[in-house]
Order: sequence, then C-alpha cells, then structure tokens
Amino acid sequence: MIDSWCKPVRSKNGNMVSGGAARNVRIATSGGMDTIIEDVARDAAKSALERANMAVRKGNIRVANKA
Repeated sequence: MIDSWCKPVRSKNGNMVSGGAARNVRIATSGGMDTIIEDVARDAAKSALERANMAVRKGNIRVANKA
C-alpha cells in the first residue's frame, strides 16, 4: 500500500522530505490534524446535504430554501 501523505514534498526551508517528515509537513501546512478533521467533517456534511437535496429534487419533492 502506498501512503500518499508520505510522498516526497518540499518543506518550507526548501528541503525535499519524504516518509513521516513529508506527512508532518502536509499536516502542519494544513493547520494541524484537528483543523484537517474539522474541515473534512464540514465538507462531508455539506456534501451529504447537497446530495440529499438533489435526490429530493429528482423525486419532485419541494425543499424549503432555509440556510
């Protein structure tokens, strides 16, 4: 199995790193693991609602436009 988080990447000081160091660069640059998890959860919930609303529209059921 290939872990795409560990693929080589250039760190902020210009060095090419791979493995755990590359994973750490990606996590740190993204704001930390808590931020990544919050963003992914928010995106997943938004996507799930959009898909559900699309299914409702396809079924000719009206959806109230509330935010």
